Amino acid sequence: MGLEHILPMFLGVLQLILLVILALSYTSNKFVNVYLIFFVLISALRSLGFGGDQVDLFTNDEFSWMRLAMVISVPVVYLYIRALVKDEKRISLKVLLHFLYPILWFCLLTVQSIYTFIPSEFWYFLRKINILAYVTFYIIISIRLIKDFYENRNLNPDSVKHYNYMKNWIFTFFIFMVLIDLRALIHFCFDLENKGGIFAYISLMFKIILVFLIVLRIFTSPEILFGYTKLEKTLSRGSESETEINDRIVFTKNQYYIKNKPIQDYFDGKTLECLMIILGSKDEFLPINSLDDLFVSEFKASSATVKKRREHSVKEIKLVLSTRLQFPMESVLIESPDDIDKRIKRIKLNPEILKLG
Repeated sequence: MGLEHILPMFLGVLQLILLVILALSYTSNKFVNVYLIFFVLISALRSLGFGGDQVDLFTNDEFSWMRLAMVISVPVVYLYIRALVKDEKRISLKVLLHFLYPILWFCLLTVQSIYTFIPSEFWYFLRKINILAYVTFYIIISIRLIKDFYENRNLNPDSVKHYNYMKNWIFTFFIFMVLIDLRALIHFCFDLENKGGIFAYISLMFKIILVFLIVLRIFTSPEILFGYTKLEKTLSRGSESETEINDRIVFTKNQYYIKNKPIQDYFDGKTLECLMIILGSKDEFLPINSLDDLFVSEFKASSATVKKRREHSVKEIKLVLSTRLQFPMESVLIESPDDIDKRIKRIKLNPEILKLG
């Protein structure tokens, strides 16, 4: 038994272990839903089946439940990302429409395998066009979904918190899925399964490595493996001093940090500049209209536009700090009227969320 058989079987066992752990945390884990369970299950069965019996799932015309499940896995990946983005586990009837096309296609494939009513050469060309369009469609709508997720991350405190929970895993998972899909397309379109040789071997090893990296990423990420609910309970057992540091902006070595990461990891552009000015004022109140100069672009902008840009940045500062530091949003900034002109509002950062090292 060669390495190309042993590695898939080993990977399949790992995936089955992962499947059990994920299933046990299903109800309390936001990262786990029925789509991920399905994907891991099919991937595990495929790894175990391939390791024991090499079956051509790409070009064989005979009907195979495993081939159908693998094709259905393409929209399942999209639906998994969609469920994470929208923070929902309930499956609606509309979701079932995504499985209609692959089922109809496989009905056609079955009829073709029996009656061969479409010339073989044209049939294989049609299959390549179909699978290319099918995979490309789901990659495109997934990109649009993730783009909207990123752009709408600061709409409210709940969306900021959800974005911070999910962003790294969604992007990582999607990149790996795109690489796996591209490998499968190349394998299929160039008929590497039947041709064999070094390129088929490289393709197989590349797939095993990609799937293993996803499994490894989940196993080394407690928040994905067990969910934030269990993770937060474990972390809450830590010392009060660690909690205090993690719930503050820390200034040390001429740099501001939030949860041991540079503040630049959470803010950028004008919002970052605005926050740095507020931090620079330390314990002193700052007239809020003194921030307006930051938001005057090279083009002419009305005072109303400048004010709107400034208010948007201040709101984003409140949202992110409130979410990341578990601090009431309304208390992030302390406001006070100006001593001379009561119409002018002054602000400063709440001293309770700033720790000077």
